[in-house]
Amino acid sequence: MRPQLNAVLAAGVLAGCAGCAAGASLEASSVLSYDQCRGIDVGLTQVNFADVAGIRGGTLLNMTRPEPAPEGEEDLLLVAISRGPQPTPGYAITLDRALRRDSTAQITVTWTTPESGAVLAEVMTHPCLVVALPRRGLSRVEAVDQSGSALGTLEL
Repeated sequence: MRPQLNAVLAAGVLAGCAGCAAGASLEASSVLSYDQCRGIDVGLTQVNFADVAGIRGGTLLNMTRPEPAPEGEEDLLLVAISRGPQPTPGYAITLDRALRRDSTAQITVTWTTPESGAVLAEVMTHPCLVVALPRRGLSRVEAVDQSGSALGTLEL
């Protein structure tokens, strides 16, 4: 099952990001967008394939990696983005685009909030987004929302 997961993730990364600025775009793919994330702190967190299963409350069986890493896999960086627990449903994070500036990747996301006055259940949610990026040459990842507000920084 692991080779199939890697192929799916790699295909998503290679698909790129539509609408990115010419010349500065960075191929990125949304690996997971979930509203009940586990074990993810506010901001940016570097994760691996097993962590992605754990974020959803599951595990990957037989998750051993031969040394060295399979071709292309060592160049894949997975980053989880979160604003922490929220008091109601209706909050979400989606990937807009990723840009590269020197050795920094800047991820822009859309942070969705419930409409003002909406009648919603009072139940804690924890939305997060896991993004796959090509690792090569990156030393830093930053994330901002659609209004330019910083969500966090990750030093690699």
